[in-house]
Amino acid sequence: EDIANLPELDDERLEMGQRMNTHLSTCVYQVEPTMLPLIIFQGATTALKHGLSPSSSPTFAGLGMLFCGPLCKPQHSHKMAKAAELILAKSGTRSSVAHTLFLTHTYCHHWISPIQDSIAPLLEGYQVGLEIGDTDRACFCLVVRSYRIYFMGKPLASIQNELEATVQVMTQLKQDSARLRILILLTTVKRLRGGLDAEAGADDKIMDSMLATAADTHNTLSAFVNLMKLEVFVLFQEWEEALELVRKAGNIRQLSPSTATSVRYTFLEALTYLKAAQSSSGWKKRQMKKCAHKAMQLIRGWAKNGNV
Repeated sequence: EDIANLPELDDERLEMGQRMNTHLSTCVYQVEPTMLPLIIFQGATTALKHGLSPSSSPTFAGLGMLFCGPLCKPQHSHKMAKAAELILAKSGTRSSVAHTLFLTHTYCHHWISPIQDSIAPLLEGYQVGLEIGDTDRACFCLVVRSYRIYFMGKPLASIQNELEATVQVMTQLKQDSARLRILILLTTVKRLRGGLDAEAGADDKIMDSMLATAADTHNTLSAFVNLMKLEVFVLFQEWEEALELVRKAGNIRQLSPSTATSVRYTFLEALTYLKAAQSSSGWKKRQMKKCAHKAMQLIRGWAKNGNV
């Protein structure tokens, strides 16, 4: 509340700089994430020293993202997210709604609250984003909402229907990046429903092609591809393929920090290494147990600090 009660920023030059930082942050996260903390810290420092602007709510939401990711302090992250939402509510501005709700419900609240609590706010972010012309962040909200619905365990048939409609919407809006992420989830859902047996090889090639593109451009798409491929391998108990994937994929948490996506991947990663240890012996068994222990230590830390 102390942050939300700060005075308004009355310097046009500083306000322009805050807006520029907000626009930069989205691009930087995709291509050079190590620069993101610098932009967020600069924006937060300016807000605390000179006052709040319409860009302040996503700035403090971004600070919450850093708290629950690299700093591993989900309680602090939750407070920053609440501060961002209070700023948004008090200012009454709609220009930052989609951006703020995307940040707080993608990166912050899921460490403390059930993921189903984010479904309605993410839908609001999508709707407001479309209304004000912020289609990029509106579609980001819709992507996260789609994955959360899948993680909640809703019936696959209803998920598939919603995803197919979502693909059409994103095609019309020319949101190719968001559309690819939805196609990854849709391909997975179809495979799990048993509708892609005859086309499994073709769909594997599509996913591998997406993975190669992501590797070339160093973006976060590979995290989505690897998660959903691992999801299929684990659910179908294809443990050799699952083990090969986690060893090749490396630490996808660096590509998708602070998200429920990286949390789910870590659970599946731990399970994969545990199954590999059960079927191994000697040095390989010890190696697999060590890898499983490392993933489980991460999970225990999250459970201790938040409420995974």
